[in-house]
Parts: sequence; structure tokens; C-alpha cells
Amino acid sequence: VMLEQKTDYLYEELVDNMEQMGEWNPNVKQVKVLQKIGEDTMITHEVSAETAGNVVGPRD
Repeated sequence: VMLEQKTDYLYEELVDNMEQMGEWNPNVKQVKVLQKIGEDTMITHEVSAETAGNVVGPRD
């Protein structure tokens, strides 16, 4: 897949706005940044969304 976006914009969406991922990604229910370690490393807690028919329930 080719995306015509600047890398700074992608970094901002995927890293700086990580906790909002559930608003635009239907596979993600929740993301919480637990701890930032340095500038580019963080510990997160992520919960996946239920699948159709609840074949696979939400997981963290």
C-alpha cells in the first residue's frame, strides 16, 4: 500500500495520538499509554475489539 502522506503526519497519528486509535481503527477498542520511556519508547495496554459473532472476544 502506498500512502501519500508525510512521515511526520503518520508518526503523529500512530505514536503521538496512540490513545485515540480506537476512534478510527475498528479492530482496537482501547489503547492506554502506561509509561513513556525516553522519546520513542512507551509501555501500552491495548484491548482489541470483539469480532463479528464474537468468535474471538476482546483481548488485552
